[in-house]
Amino acid sequence: MKKLILFISFTLVNFAFGQTNTELNKKANDCFEKKDYQCAEANYLIMIQNENDKIKIARYYSDLGTCQRRLNKKKEALTSYDLAIKNNPNLITAFTNRATLNEQLGKSEDALKDYEAALNLDPINETALLNRSVYYKKINNLELASKDLELLLKHDPNNYKAKSNLANIKKRQGKENEALKDFNELISAYPQDAILFNNRADIYLKLKKFDEALIDVDKAIYFDNKYQIAYITKGEILLELKKAEEACKEFNNAISLGFNREQIADLMKNCR
Repeated sequence: MKKLILFISFTLVNFAFGQTNTELNKKANDCFEKKDYQCAEANYLIMIQNENDKIKIARYYSDLGTCQRRLNKKKEALTSYDLAIKNNPNLITAFTNRATLNEQLGKSEDALKDYEAALNLDPINETALLNRSVYYKKINNLELASKDLELLLKHDPNNYKAKSNLANIKKRQGKENEALKDFNELISAYPQDAILFNNRADIYLKLKKFDEALIDVDKAIYFDNKYQIAYITKGEILLELKKAEEACKEFNNAISLGFNREQIADLMKNCR
């Protein structure tokens, strides 16, 4: 029986190696879409061994790294991205993928270098500009974060992520009226976006326009009744209106949906 199992396994491996990379790539993509990352990883490894073209090898290594990240094999993923860049130093996605992984690993300086390398290859690369902006925002350098988003919007004025992220930065900078104008435009373009309504509600809250804030946050919850942050926002509005009991119900709604209670410990002090 053991010999039979070994024979079957050997036959399957030989069959995989007998397939073309076009067939293996399709299989790997199918596996990835089904979230069967081990299957995708196995196919990419075979494709790499089959391939002689360095450009294709680089792309396979980059895709392999992404599979390995899904499998929480961060060390292996980093090696795969390194090999992707070694085989093709012009592969922008490998730099941006490695940058986000370096951020996860706490290697901020390496991440920044990778974003800069990607932008040297393509100065208006959307992924690199958006991600570097998020990085700058994390370290509270809102000026540089804004510059990246403004550059992207100069070339793509309707970019949703850039425009909404820039509006949120303006809100943090105390530029509520500018942020409000941006969110008004975004909501006109995306009238069923729960996140946008919640963010505009938060601006109305800061401007002490509580009626408008409640209308917006209720719309956010209507469009996505599992959006935890919207319940927190609504609770904050109700606290400002001296309605602590109703506010606490909203906080508890968020917690019941999985929001970390410790993150709103100060707000929960208003609850019995």
